[in-house]
Amino acid sequence: MSLPDSGAPEVVAFLVVGVLAVVMRWVFKPSRPRRARPIDASDARELGLLTVIATVDRAGAAAQRSRLADAGIRASASLRRDGRFDVLVFAQDADRARELLR
Repeated sequence: MSLPDSGAPEVVAFLVVGVLAVVMRWVFKPSRPRRARPIDASDARELGLLTVIATVDRAGAAAQRSRLADAGIRASASLRRDGRFDVLVFAQDADRARELLR
């Protein structure tokens, strides 16, 4: 014959899991808040040392960055608000990069 279960162990287990979830969320949250939207290079007045050389879709940006990398030109891509990507290179490499991508 078994004694009736009051359900207290299950309630305690759920409370412990809940407290652990809250503590884990607090400990592992990002130290800086995430930006709602990515920076659009077309809106930036000053890109520092970078220059936009092309605006293409995602696949085009990856292909152009790969071509530039094969030629030894460092390039990056920036997502625009319209969903396309700007391909950016350093200003001293801009002319060479445009010529290569023609």
